[in-house]
Amino acid sequence: MMKLFSRLGEGGRQALILLGVNGIFWFAWAFGCYQTVYLQGVGFTASNLGLLNAISSAVGIASVTFWGMVSDKTGSLRRVLIIVLAGGALCYGLIPAIPTGLAVSQLLILCLVPMVNFFRASMSPYAENILVRNCNELRLNYGILRGAGSFLFTVGSLIISAWLPSLGVANTFWLSGLLMLIPIILTVFAREPDARPARKPEKGEKNSLNLGELFQNRAYRVFLVFGFLFYTAAACEGNFIPYYMESIGVDSQKYGIVLAYRALLEIPFLLLMVRLRKRFSLRTMVLGAVVLIAAESLGLGLMANSLFTMLLFCTFFGLGNGLFLGSSLNYVYELAPSHLRTSAQAFFTSMASVAGIIGNLVGGVLFDAIGAKPFYLSVGLLYLVSFGVFLLSQGKKSGQKQA
Repeated sequence: MMKLFSRLGEGGRQALILLGVNGIFWFAWAFGCYQTVYLQGVGFTASNLGLLNAISSAVGIASVTFWGMVSDKTGSLRRVLIIVLAGGALCYGLIPAIPTGLAVSQLLILCLVPMVNFFRASMSPYAENILVRNCNELRLNYGILRGAGSFLFTVGSLIISAWLPSLGVANTFWLSGLLMLIPIILTVFAREPDARPARKPEKGEKNSLNLGELFQNRAYRVFLVFGFLFYTAAACEGNFIPYYMESIGVDSQKYGIVLAYRALLEIPFLLLMVRLRKRFSLRTMVLGAVVLIAAESLGLGLMANSLFTMLLFCTFFGLGNGLFLGSSLNYVYELAPSHLRTSAQAFFTSMASVAGIIGNLVGGVLFDAIGAKPFYLSVGLLYLVSFGVFLLSQGKKSGQKQA
């Protein structure tokens, strides 16, 4: 096996390594998606959860920005990814150790869980970042590699959903952290993407990043505005699904089935990404993705009344999210100067975190105030607003058709 591995070229070896990093990362992540269900079980209302997620999103802003600047200044995305994976896995596994039977339990959770997010908020963005950049630099098929991640997330979600009644929700935290050791080890062998400063500083000059160069790009600024609206809706859509399930009489412990199905439907567009990029611009694909994602929330708000009908409308989300994953990160990659690509992704992720604060604070209160179905109808309309802003913008239509 090792002999065969050594015979592969650099691209082939890295494809296998990145397949392992990305695939096992999402497999492990599937085991750690039950924080909302856990908190719901210990008495958190939708409003309480919204407040917690808003605080966590604020920490996430500092997280992705800090680690992005560390990566660009040191020229090592790989080292940063190892740190955030290890820190996030360890801290997340300790969440069930927070006492839940005390009068101050909810206050403790509100204080300590956001601290975990200093690492956890950066795990997914930087796992995606190393994959996107290596695929672009080595001309690997991003869609196939990312599709494998979605497939393994589906497998992991189905496994943990079946195992959950006997395992218990609290044990998913440490189990997810344990599984994360595999991508941490594989990342050590992953290729370091090009991450050099634009020029070497002169003697006595500080090695600083010229972030103004990034924000002078009007297309990037427009995409940040779009991202704020889109991720505000996404925060509302994703974080309250267990509460929506409860409202229509579906056991929230079947949440893993919903996640698995949506992840499975991401795969078709990811696998077709190379062909799609030959025919459509990345900007057009982002717009198409938003329409599909909005259709899920509109369906939940208007017609869903069982697990089956939920899954029917989740089909649109899965397809749309696959298209969004394959286009949005590559769109940011193409807009940014080569020496600021990690920071560009970090600031876009930070915008998502800012949106997460608004989405969670307003979303939690709104969910409790107007009920599940009107809430998800409102979310679908907000997705369409983000679509309109991006469609009508006069920003540069980047994201050229590529193989």
